[in-house]
Amino acid sequence: MSIHTMSRDELRQKVESVGSPKQQAGQVRMLFVPNKIDQQNFKELCTTYNTVLGEEFNTAVIIESYQGKLEKKLAMPSNKTFETRFGEVPVNDFLRNEFCDEEDDFFIADEGYSEQMSLYQHLPILQAIFDDFDVVSLQIGDYDPAIIRELAHTLDELLLYKNALIVFCCDVPASNPEELEKLRKLVLNENEAGLLHYLNSNEKTVKGARAFMSGILVARAWNYEVELLDHVESATQICGYARFAQPEPV
Repeated sequence: MSIHTMSRDELRQKVESVGSPKQQAGQVRMLFVPNKIDQQNFKELCTTYNTVLGEEFNTAVIIESYQGKLEKKLAMPSNKTFETRFGEVPVNDFLRNEFCDEEDDFFIADEGYSEQMSLYQHLPILQAIFDDFDVVSLQIGDYDPAIIRELAHTLDELLLYKNALIVFCCDVPASNPEELEKLRKLVLNENEAGLLHYLNSNEKTVKGARAFMSGILVARAWNYEVELLDHVESATQICGYARFAQPEPV
């Protein structure tokens, strides 16, 4: 059976059947998932979405990297709704406008919009596991590390106290964990020169690195621990999630 023709109930059952990968308690509010869903990454994807089963979020904010540059560096489509085979999901217009009011590089713009966006890959799964939510779609359309930091700062400021799930779309090949670790260290050490070199390097294999890096920065700001599912033996792409890290007792 094709993943993209499964019913809502079938998708939910798949997510439920894999079991939770969470090793410790703490609410999950960020997911790191592949740009596209296929048979090779579907099991890992279900494992990742299992971490938010039973939660209720008002809004899903889906972040993806545009392959190339956009005139509007942080672009949000002007749609009032996004439609999948399971029906329409309304856009949180108030939150979308808050992004625009917060920083100069956020725009409501359709330059990068298409039905090939990762948004349309993940909305059906979100619809399968959540009964009622709205959505904001955001595309990163520039390679400047300063834009990534601006995005991360704005996500931190606007979403910390909102009941929102952030979905970061990025392809991290399981065959190259060394590159993933290098990328994570560049972000955590605030090595902007290294980040710029990485983003412009022909050697990088991570697709959607800008989305991944913005997620790491937000997780650090919120004191969330990023758990990468690189122990899943069948993984072709590494997925992950970020959960609230309870302070150690004194």
